[in-house]
Amino acid sequence: MTDMITTLTPKEKTLLLNDAIYYEMLFTFGVSSHDPADYCAWEHLNFSRMGHARALLYFFESTSTAKKWKDDVVSEDFGFPAETISISKDERDRLNKDLFHLSSQRLRHTRDSKPWTDTLLQQIHERSVCFVDFILALGEEHDFEVARSAWEVLASAMKSGREILIRRHLSINGNDSGWILGLGRNLESGKSELTLIHAR
Repeated sequence: MTDMITTLTPKEKTLLLNDAIYYEMLFTFGVSSHDPADYCAWEHLNFSRMGHARALLYFFESTSTAKKWKDDVVSEDFGFPAETISISKDERDRLNKDLFHLSSQRLRHTRDSKPWTDTLLQQIHERSVCFVDFILALGEEHDFEVARSAWEVLASAMKSGREILIRRHLSINGNDSGWILGLGRNLESGKSELTLIHAR
């Protein structure tokens, strides 16, 4: 990459916040419609959610001075301090060795140890709620604008203790419904959980 961004302009911050960061949260915590008895749909959906969660993990934990790449965007770019998220070494290894990397370390799993747990999503859920509250509390002295209604709807859904249902409809004539959020099942933990699979 030849032209790396080192300082974000107010317009860039606004665009990244209301588009890219909102999108990552939506697809980490949101669940689209699917057949709950279809294992393949379950696998696609949860793999996608873990991938988006991995992006948020880096976003929240990396400092603005220790980015891997100069054009990386981290929470400190918006005034929200970096903080290590409490997940186990095994879960970190799983994100790095099992999600996007083919490694012989996958042989370590048994049938019982292979399934993902909800811990990663739940820990990132907590940090994300804090971030959204921080963004919504920003006053006019900050140099970027919040798409307040969209963030308020997301905040309410994240604090509801229920699964967040997401959808977006595009039509041939170019109409776009935008993101539509609803509420699904009650979550035992009150925080994000992996999508369930139900045998018929």
